[in-house]
Amino acid sequence: MDKFAVIDIGSNSVRLVVYESRRRVPYVIFNEKVLCGLGRGVSETGLMMDDSMEAALHTLKRFALLIDKMEISDLRAIATSAVRDAKNGPDFIETVRETTGIDVEVIDGEEEGRLAGLGVVCAFPRAHGIAGDLGGGSLELIHVNNLDVCEKVTLPIGPLQFQNREGEVFHTPKKEIDRVLSEVDWLDEYTGQSFYAVGGSWRAFAKINMLETGYPLNNIHNYRIEVDDALALAKKLSKMTPEELQVYAGHISTRRLRVLSLSALILWRVLKKLKPVEIVVSGYGIREGLLFDGMPSSVQNEDPLIQGCHEVAEMTGRFPEHGLRLLNWIEPLFENESPEDRRLRLAICMLSDVGWRGHPEYRAEKVISEIMYGRLIGIDHRGIGLIGLALYVCYGGSIGDNNTNICLSLVSEEDVQYARRVGLGLRLAQRLSAGTARGLNAASLEIDGSQLLLNLQPGKEDLINEVVRRRFDKLASEFGLEAVVRPDAVSLPEETE
Repeated sequence: MDKFAVIDIGSNSVRLVVYESRRRVPYVIFNEKVLCGLGRGVSETGLMMDDSMEAALHTLKRFALLIDKMEISDLRAIATSAVRDAKNGPDFIETVRETTGIDVEVIDGEEEGRLAGLGVVCAFPRAHGIAGDLGGGSLELIHVNNLDVCEKVTLPIGPLQFQNREGEVFHTPKKEIDRVLSEVDWLDEYTGQSFYAVGGSWRAFAKINMLETGYPLNNIHNYRIEVDDALALAKKLSKMTPEELQVYAGHISTRRLRVLSLSALILWRVLKKLKPVEIVVSGYGIREGLLFDGMPSSVQNEDPLIQGCHEVAEMTGRFPEHGLRLLNWIEPLFENESPEDRRLRLAICMLSDVGWRGHPEYRAEKVISEIMYGRLIGIDHRGIGLIGLALYVCYGGSIGDNNTNICLSLVSEEDVQYARRVGLGLRLAQRLSAGTARGLNAASLEIDGSQLLLNLQPGKEDLINEVVRRRFDKLASEFGLEAVVRPDAVSLPEETE
């Protein structure tokens, strides 16, 4: 499939993102951001500053060259509030077109909100609540419900609206933010729901929360913050001076630090208004919304986790279609699991072959690393930890050693037991079948009272060797059952691929 590229000209940054295709799971092959500060001073003078426009134009010239080198024909370039609000915005867009050949679409606030909402539902197909996308010049609030983008509004309360050209705060931001929020007549209908935080400034906020709580992952996407903790941190950061904020200089870029206190203030007032039940940080926003918007509805409706696992299996596994067969083969062991755990189990089964190319001594470490630091979407951090543990066990790892410390910090004791059972079930299935459908069709699992039965087709007894028997015994022991092999026990399906 052809590559798809997005150029996003925002109030803070100018970014180019190139996606491998328009598939449901947007795999990024190039991503570059330059902080140009186009929105700096616009609220004060009505004009974008010459040095900011010069930096943006230089960046766009580079992007045009890269797009040509990558032979990209499918491009969407947009500009948001800074260019939209500035008196010299039209002249800037014309200069960009004449200089680079890039046609930039200046989108209005409502379209910006719609696309930001689509970016959230791209990553969270079951999202329900309010998404807030904070840019430099504006805040978009969007009500999302599953794959639908419902109410949406753009508000002129981005942090650059309250700073002059020198970065000094003017007006009375808190009073103005509260006033603007109070004028959105539909917000009160959606209090007490989830809040999805979008945008670089709020991702920086989340990174600080991770630092201060010692969170074990650096993955911002789907990071969840307790509301009381977020309120306390936002209030604290909003009152810090630029000098005091330098404590985060090694972790947050200088340009983000310039707007950090105002970004935190806006978040504090939004949370006070919405009273959400949880805060979920989204790494997806307007750029992914542009991608999602161009997908056929059949693709939009795909589960991003399952589709992503399928694509990983196609690239790295030996038998990419084997996941569903494995799911069904170990099904008798998991009669009472929740729908979400069954979804995670399917993901685990689909990924169960991805470590086979690694050195036998390091396959378990390889697969847990790829899961923990990969780019799966449609899944929270608990799910990532559970999948990592299950695959670690599948490849012979032992839960509790140093390689599993991060995973263990993300899951419950019940999750650990569930992951171990799934991993042991797959470890048996993969050895018994050599990853083939015919191998699985020759045997089945069954729980009968206090026994775990391994039923074999007539004449298939030789499939059971010492290694298979040892893995079967370990699986049965995990469930507190007696392991019983029953040759010629039952007529199983015909052997087919």
